[in-house]
Amino acid sequence: MLLPSRHQVLACSSLVVSLFTLSACMNPGQPPAPPLPALAKPAPFAAADTSLATKINDVDLTHIALANLAKTNAARNDIALLGTTIVKDLTDNHDKLTALATAGTATLAAKPSAQSQKVIDQMQRLHGAAFDRAYARYLASSTKATSAVVAAGAATSTNADLVKLATDLKTKLLSYEAQVK
Repeated sequence: MLLPSRHQVLACSSLVVSLFTLSACMNPGQPPAPPLPALAKPAPFAAADTSLATKINDVDLTHIALANLAKTNAARNDIALLGTTIVKDLTDNHDKLTALATAGTATLAAKPSAQSQKVIDQMQRLHGAAFDRAYARYLASSTKATSAVVAAGAATSTNADLVKLATDLKTKLLSYEAQVK
């Protein structure tokens, strides 16, 4: 039996390696990945969802405006400090609501309703202890009204995120009311 010489083995092995290398360049490789499926668009808000979102929006905007007034018009320091907290919390809440409404193809008002604006205008004229009393009364009545809206909205709404946002708003308002007393 004839054994190949070292020189022949090295020559053949380098030839084989170079052929494998060149064949790898010609190979097209893996096929391209298939395109991703389109993202599912969220369903538009139902009438009950739009109604609840509109009411929550009005509550948010009104309380943000009144909390801004509380920072300057309140006699009690705790109410002024609470105003800062309310503005921050409800602005975050309003941003989440706006994102939900945009996804649900609903349009929210940029300003409080006429009735809420009337309350804001009345409170704007008050300062000191008179503001504190009126603000505490409004916060209590608004919390009660918001609780009723949230309960009714939770029963009819089909959007779980909106119901959670409304429930969170109710919880925050109850907390604020307890701090003002």
